[in-house]
Order: sequence, then C-alpha cells, then structure tokens
Amino acid sequence: MLCSNQNDDWYKMKMRRKICLYLISAATIVCLLFIFCGCLSITRVKESHYSDADASLINPDADDCAKELMRYLKSVYGTKVIAGQYINEYADYSAAEFQADPDNPDSPSTVFNAHELKAVYSITGEYPALLGLDVSGIESGDPCYSVGQAVEWHNAGGIVTICWHWKIDSMDGNPRAFYTQQTSFSLAAALADKGGNLYKGLISDIDAVAEALKPLAVNGVPVLWRPLHEASGGWFWWGASGEDAYKELWDILYDRMTNVHKLNNLIWVYNGQDKDWYVGDDKCDIIGDDPYYDYNSRESYEKDPANSLRFKTNYKYGENKMIMMSENDFVFDIDAAFRENTRWLTFCTWCREFVCEYENEYYNTLPFYSGRYTSSEELKAAYDNEKTITLSRLVASGEYKI
Repeated sequence: MLCSNQNDDWYKMKMRRKICLYLISAATIVCLLFIFCGCLSITRVKESHYSDADASLINPDADDCAKELMRYLKSVYGTKVIAGQYINEYADYSAAEFQADPDNPDSPSTVFNAHELKAVYSITGEYPALLGLDVSGIESGDPCYSVGQAVEWHNAGGIVTICWHWKIDSMDGNPRAFYTQQTSFSLAAALADKGGNLYKGLISDIDAVAEALKPLAVNGVPVLWRPLHEASGGWFWWGASGEDAYKELWDILYDRMTNVHKLNNLIWVYNGQDKDWYVGDDKCDIIGDDPYYDYNSRESYEKDPANSLRFKTNYKYGENKMIMMSENDFVFDIDAAFRENTRWLTFCTWCREFVCEYENEYYNTLPFYSGRYTSSEELKAAYDNEKTITLSRLVASGEYKI
C-alpha cells in the first residue's frame, strides 16, 4: 500500500506523462495540418491558369490549320469540355456493316458507323466533337483506316486526336509488339548504337508512319498527336528504358516528323504522365493524361468523380499548358470538375469494352452501349451538360473555322 507522499509522487508522474502525450499529439496534429495545408496550397489551381495557358505552338512553321485548332482550344479551355471517343483500331472497316449505304456494295465506308460512335449516339443522340484514332500497324504493313477516317471527321467539322501503339521489331524473329513484356527490344540499346539495326528500325518505322500521315497535312487536317503515351508506366517498350531514353526518342520523333517530313499540322501532346518524364514546355503543346481509376473501379471513381487529383498532379509541372484527359474509363463528372476548379479540356473515352458490348472477345465489339463503366444515365447527362461540346454543338457554334 502506498503512503501519502508516494501517492502524490505517483499522481504527479502520471499527470506529467499525460501532459507530454497531449503535447505530442497536439504537435503532431499541428504538423499534419501544416503539411496538409501546404499541399493544398501547392495543388490549388489558379483561376488564371485557364486564361494564361500557352496557346502558341512549338513548331515555328506550324500550318494555319494547327494554329486555328489551337486558338479554338484555348478559347474554350476552362469554360467548356470537349467530348471525345476512341474507336476500335482493329476493326475491319472495309466490311459491309461500315459502309455508308449498306444496300450499295460500292458504297464507301464511313467512320460514323464505327461501333463506339453508334453506341454513344444510341444513348445520347449526339456524336463526340473529338474522335480518337490509332495508327498502330502502319509500321508493320497492317491495314489502317485511321487516316481516311480522320479526313472524313475533319470534313464533318470535328476534331481529331491520334495515338500510336508502336509495334516494334526486336530483330530476334519474334512478332512485333508494343507491350514491354512481349518484346525483347531495348530502347536504350537502340539509342546507344545509332549505326545498328535496332536504331535503323526505329527510324524506318517513324518514316513509314510519317508518310502515311502526309495526306492529313495535304488536306489541312490538324491533329492532336499523342505519341509515346503513358511512358512512365513502363508497360510499353518506349517507357521501359527510363525517362532519359524516352526524352531522346521524343526529340528524334519530333525532328523527323517536323523537320524531315514537314508534318506541320501536328499539335504535340505530351502523355508521359510523370513530372520527371516531362519533355519541357518548349517541346510540347498540350499535356495529356490518361487517369484510369484503380482497376477501373467505380468505388475509386465515386471518391473523386472529377479526377481532380490527377489534374492537379499535371498542373504542378505543367501550369503553362492546357491539360486534356486524353483517355479515360469513366467519363468524369463535369459539374464536379468545375466545382473543384480542375477543368479538363477534354475527355476521350477509350474504345471497345469501355463503351461497347462484345461477344467472345472484347475486340469483337457490337454497336450497343455496355454501361460497364459510365452508365447510360451518366453518359447522357455528360453529353447533355451545357458545358459539353459535342459535334453538333461544335459545328453549330461556327467558332472553329476548318
């Protein structure tokens, strides 16, 4: 049993411990609040960002059509959102189902019969203003309908964006591939030996795609050109050798397409998705991001329906550039994005299973909306939103001069 003095000493010691714990807890909370508030201040998007974002082009010889598209994009940035949709690059668009007149065997194909566009139209009664295409396969001699589709879309008053799932030749007898795990190709090795076959193969592929794209320049079709996309993820070979090799390849690609092939209709979209991979304000025109939610999870979408965190991540290093959502699974909540002041220039939903029903394999799509990610109700709400620019609204406004 403790005596009175012992009780007093024990009580005082206990109180001192409690006070210390309270002080430590309070200090921890203050530190956390300081860090949190600091982070918020760093990632707060200035209202002036939308008016101050650079609308000039990095190519001093840019065609008038590219300048006009860039002017238009800047005019709507921060006030509107351009609706976009990719279509399946693996579909055989020479098939009868894609013909403009199915009763006429000589009728040409039309991009408006692409399954993704028909699926979106069936829900919204609208077409997107921005059409997403892919020139994958040109480098390997496969059929590619994207160039003709881009011309048709432009002539209908729309905007075109093109990516390139670059199937590289590893020179080891295995099939060409763009996924890192499916090829032994090393970008670092190719760049280290510019007289070697791997490097020569790179240049040959670039030249083949550049030649295929020339009709777009001839026809005055400006393109939001998004090569070497999602590089920092490493799942594509162009990102597997690190940021320095990626940046060198970016420079090579720009030089050959611009200075050798004179593709002055291209607007260069950086899509490396990491500040350490950023090529610099002087080497790209727009920043693109493909903010797929974790495992395409609706739960993740509902936690941040505007995808505002990803917008702010890009804003941190790309404050001087317009920021577009260059691919997506869920169409972001447009009203939420404006409330959060993270106003993406575009959305551009990926193709196939992200939009369409399919049978057997997801490459074999059907022209019916799946609702697998964005529900039918959410899609219609996005296209009906007064801030959304669809193809019909783009044409009716007369603000984009093609």
